[in-house]
Formats: sequence, structure tokens, C-alpha cells
Amino acid sequence: MTLPNDNFAPLEPVLDLDDIQGAVVPGFLKPHQTLLGVQFSTESRLAAARHSLLEKLVGEVSSGRQGLADRQDFRARGKKRKAYGGIVLTGLGFSSAGLNRIAPGTTRIPCEAFQRGLVGRSALLGDSADPGNEGNPAKWKVGGPGKELDALVLVAGDCRQEVTKRADELASRFEAARVSILYREDGNVLTGDRKGHEHFGFDDGISQPGIRGREPDEPHAFITERHIDPTHTPETWLYGYPGQDLIWPGEFVIGYPRTGPDPLLPGPPDPTLPGWTRNGSFLVFRRLRQDVGLFWRTMRDRAAELAGKPAFVGMDDVRLASLLVGRWPSGAPFVRTPHHDDLGLGEDPLANNNFLFDSDTPPLQLTRGREDDYPLAKADPVGMTCPWAAHIRKLNTRDSASDLGGRESTYGRRVLRVGIPFGKALEDKYATIDRDPQKGDRGLLFLSIQASIEQQFEFLMSRWINNSARPKMPGGNDMLIGQNTVAENRIRQCVLFGSDHQQEVLQAREQWVIPTGGGYFFMPSITALLNLIAK
Repeated sequence: MTLPNDNFAPLEPVLDLDDIQGAVVPGFLKPHQTLLGVQFSTESRLAAARHSLLEKLVGEVSSGRQGLADRQDFRARGKKRKAYGGIVLTGLGFSSAGLNRIAPGTTRIPCEAFQRGLVGRSALLGDSADPGNEGNPAKWKVGGPGKELDALVLVAGDCRQEVTKRADELASRFEAARVSILYREDGNVLTGDRKGHEHFGFDDGISQPGIRGREPDEPHAFITERHIDPTHTPETWLYGYPGQDLIWPGEFVIGYPRTGPDPLLPGPPDPTLPGWTRNGSFLVFRRLRQDVGLFWRTMRDRAAELAGKPAFVGMDDVRLASLLVGRWPSGAPFVRTPHHDDLGLGEDPLANNNFLFDSDTPPLQLTRGREDDYPLAKADPVGMTCPWAAHIRKLNTRDSASDLGGRESTYGRRVLRVGIPFGKALEDKYATIDRDPQKGDRGLLFLSIQASIEQQFEFLMSRWINNSARPKMPGGNDMLIGQNTVAENRIRQCVLFGSDHQQEVLQAREQWVIPTGGGYFFMPSITALLNLIAK
């Protein structure tokens, strides 16, 4: 997107979209995905067949240029795009063991988390240490001990039939090359009034950060669209959509500037070790089962208890759940509409992420000449409106200081989330397992892109989500996705404020989100795939 005035614009780097995988930038974000997890044979007699398979597959991996062109085509065609369904995109990532089997020497990548793998780091994330617990790696459905994946293939598109066809074709090729398929699962955006929502019923992906950077061949065309009038104030160059932080690309892709002390100025890039890791990225995959019935039964019961207290009269399950998320089911932020949901606000990308926590949110002049005419958020520094332990506040402190310092220090902790729900929606949200046709097997195929697994994904999980005192007090655990294993007395808790500044501590032993597998992967550049993997 080209803007008329860039007097205050930071000089953003050109991203090599022909070399970066499209699953990394701009990210697939498709309504249908299929994940294929494979393990290579150690038999030397099968090496030639595996080499031939990878050589062909590498040539079919979608680039960032293809991904961005597809996204722009989607926006241009709108509903007419359904007539042909768009293209099917393919991404490819390797675990440390898998990468080393086909390109010895890759153990030089300086990332301990990647080298040890998800199984070796699961305790750090709060996963259960009890071998009989569903969340323990011994019980995982994918990627458990002895069953770690060597590679993960992402197939994504707008049409389920076309995605399945592509996945079937790849699976046949793997089988012919004697490559074991240990895992295959479909992910699909929920339909009907649940479209765009995760299984608990909340709109998902609204607070995705934007990527700083420009397209090749078009010096004024940004990877992330800009929607704020740049003549309004230089600070508007902090955002793509209102409230959408623009993050330097080195936080997501290796070899580019990372965040510096001033968010409008680039920091130094990390060294590319080895050199072929440039334009690559790390992919975290977590299969998260969501116990929808248990979540909503717990919300109903806890809300009834709170409603009996003078400071929480009128509390119901939807309001309580929304407090724990920080947004209403529509996606409307609690700090902008604290008394009720607002569907219009929730569905408006120019307004649903436009809010601060510590300060009153100022009005912004948008490029299209329209105003954000919803009530602006009022300052909420101590979490009386939106709890400090709310999911959205745990992961993005916005203008609030944290245990790291000022807001700029949190930019380097952001990740790009490109996951998708799996399983069918639960029709009766209070249903017990015995009344559920899927027996509770639904949730999120969590996928995130980052340049550092330790400093981004693992930091967020271990230091903020599962920690009751961080990023700021008064707070508590992330009640939505935090794990009881590392909570005090194995009970998650958070502080809620009612009328007249009265507070209650909400507690929960119930575990609503359970890790059931995954892996850590490196997504090499197109050049690295061609020169290193398929040589």
C-alpha cells in the first residue's frame, strides 16, 4: 500500500519475498489447512528415494511473493474468489534431527530449544510431568518421545477439497519413497456464526502484529497495509491498522533488523549462523485440545458464585469468560465496551484493536477519511476494567510497562500466529464428554513464526502466561491457556475487580487447554532448500 506522505516514515528494509517461505511472510492464514508430519528412514538404501522426493517437494514450496500475491488477489476479488478457490500453498519445516539427517552439520544452528526439541522443553512450558496425564509427552497424539517428527508439511488453501487433494498427492509420494507419515490432521475455520472464532467461541487472531518491510520492486509498497494518516502525527507510523504494532522483520525472519530502543528505528540484525539460515524462521507447532464443555460449565458455576456478591451482581458466564480473555466473543475489546458486547466494534478491523491500557486512547485520523466513532478506551492501569491476567493483556502489554521495562521492550517478544482450529464445533457448549460425538477432541493447531523460540514463544509461555506475578501486578495466571502444573498449589488464579473497587480472586483447578503434541521446526529459505536440502 502506497501512502501520500512519508516525511516521518522509518526506512524499512526490502524483504526478499522470492526467498522467504510464504508460510513465514506473509503467513498462510487460510480457512483450510492440512498438516503432514513425517519421519525419515535411517536405512541408507532409501536415501536416494528420499533425496528425489525432497528435490521435487522443494521446488513446490510457496514463496513469500506467491503468498502475498494470493492475499492481494483475495482482497481484490472478495466473494467472487469462491468461484475458483484460489491456489493451494505449501510450506516445509524440519526438526533438528530431521534437518541433520538430510544435511549433516545443521547442529550448528545456535538455538538450544530447536536442538532439544519440544519434548525436551515441555516441562519448561508447564506441561505435566505425570506420565499418565494427557498433557504429558508420553500421551501426546503427535511428536511424543520416540515419535518426534523429522519434517512438517503445511498445505493451505481456500477450498477444502483442493487442500485435501494436494495433501493426498503428497502423502502418496511420501509412501512411495518409504517416508513414514506419523501424523496427518485437517484444520478448518469454523463456519456459520462461529466463523473466525476458536472453539471457546471468541474471535481469534485480531491482535496479530504487523511486519515492517517493503515489497521488492515497489519501494513504497509495504508488506503490512497502513491505515492511519501519516500527516496526523509521527507516532502513527507505529501502527498498520490502528493498534496493530509494526514489528521489525528480524523478530520473525533471520537476517533482518530486529527491534531497537526506539521502535521507529531498526536495531541490529542477529548474526546468521550458519550463513544459509538467512531468510529462514522457526516454527512452533502445538496441538492444543480445548475442553469446551468443561470451560463453559466452569464459567457458569463461577459466575453464579460471583453474582451472589454485592460487587458482582449480574455476572454471567459470558461476561466472566470475556474478562478472562480481555475481549467479548465478537472480538470487541473489554476496555472499549465494558458493559456489553458490540458486534459492530468486534468486526471492525479499524477499531477492534485500537486501544491502550495505561492511558486514555487518543483519536486517530484514518487514511480513508473516516473516524473511529466507537467509544474510545479509558485508562485502566491497574486492571479494574480489563484484568491484568486477561489473556490479551498477558501477551501484549501495549503501552503499559512490564517486568522488562517500557512498552518498546515487549516488541521483541511478539510472534506471528498462523494456526487454525481442528475438530467440529460443540453444539451444546455445556455438554459433558459422554454427550459429545467427538469426545472432546477439538481445539487449535497452534502455529507460530518467530526468529527465536527461546526469546519469543518460550518466554511468553514460561515467564508471562504461567507466572502469576508477571508481566505486572496485581495479576495472576493466564486463566485461559496457563497450565496448573506450574501454578501455586497447582491452582490457577487471577484478580477481578467489581463495583466500588471490590476485588475477588478467581481460582480454577480445571484444565481447559491441554497440550497433546507438536514440535519445533526450522523453515529454511527457498535458496537453502535448493542448495542445502535438495543438492
